[in-house]
Amino acid sequence: MTIAVEPLKKRDTDYIRIIPLRYIQNLKGILESLSGLKWDKSLGWYIPKTQDNWQALQKLFGTTQIEIREKSTLKATTSLIDPDQLPEYHKDALLQTLEKLMLKRYSPSTMKTYRQGLILFFNAHREILPQEISEEQIRNYLLNGVKHKKWSEATQNSYVNAIKFYYEKVLGGERRVFDVRAKAPEKLPGVFSQEEVKRLFEGIDNPKHKLILMLVYAGGLRVSELVNLRKDDILIDRMQLFIKGGKGKKDRYTVFSKKLLTQLNAYLKTYNPAYWLFEGQDYGQYSVRSVQAILRQAVNKSGVNPYATVHTLRHSFATHLLENGTDLRYIQQLLGHSSTKTTEIYTHITRKGEEKLKSPLDDLDL
Repeated sequence: MTIAVEPLKKRDTDYIRIIPLRYIQNLKGILESLSGLKWDKSLGWYIPKTQDNWQALQKLFGTTQIEIREKSTLKATTSLIDPDQLPEYHKDALLQTLEKLMLKRYSPSTMKTYRQGLILFFNAHREILPQEISEEQIRNYLLNGVKHKKWSEATQNSYVNAIKFYYEKVLGGERRVFDVRAKAPEKLPGVFSQEEVKRLFEGIDNPKHKLILMLVYAGGLRVSELVNLRKDDILIDRMQLFIKGGKGKKDRYTVFSKKLLTQLNAYLKTYNPAYWLFEGQDYGQYSVRSVQAILRQAVNKSGVNPYATVHTLRHSFATHLLENGTDLRYIQQLLGHSSTKTTEIYTHITRKGEEKLKSPLDDLDL
């Protein structure tokens, strides 16, 4: 299957939502022939539900390459509440929180999450002044979200953080609701073997695309750090990459591979980027979405783990360093982890010394 289609209702109008099931080069160009094509960040591509559009879709992709879904797979929107409909005292509390977040230089994504959480929280207590909401009412609100709204652990914890921030940082109160965090599931990250990494890179024909993914693996970069790399961040004389303002606004240095020098020089000569190391078609920053698409195309072509993401290369970087005998503290510094506990997760997935392990059953003379 190439794409999936499913019903979409928007403002009492029926649409067909189009979901690519694999990387499709120039998808936008392919879809532009469809009548009334629209794009939405949360919905993706969709078109008016007409017989002509349905026939055009079949002609573009072929009937055997279209998966038809009878129901929408879109997750319910967490909040459709208009903050302007909140009582004035809740609107003031929300504004005070956003101002405090801005002054403390929280990231835009954190501000958005906290705002969403507080809109929901204040709306659930419309008749109560914010400073009069009791800890028991807060606890019951969170319990209701977990039981009936099926919040994930991450959602629960982000909303707890938002509520805590308002009462502790904005109102200046004592610590509250600190014992209602969800325990995060202990999941081991997926990694490539070194052979899979090699196959992945060999499956990329475009030199620029290959350099992008090889840099992620060579330095253990997050995808956001890759697109934020500037030309001057590659320190050839020191064989290092300078990561400016990584996660938590922390600067750090990581390693650069000498095997990339020839490819890097060829890339710079061909594309001559002005400021950012990788630029898009409009000469602005390369997008995270584009890097993810490159990875998806390479995964499909090479046949490696289909569930892999760009972050899998970062996990593989750390795991392979550990297997090669690099001290965990150095790996922590290269990855930009604040705590060694975060880095220690790679000790659970390394195969170093695995060949010496055996079951105790093997020692029994049966």
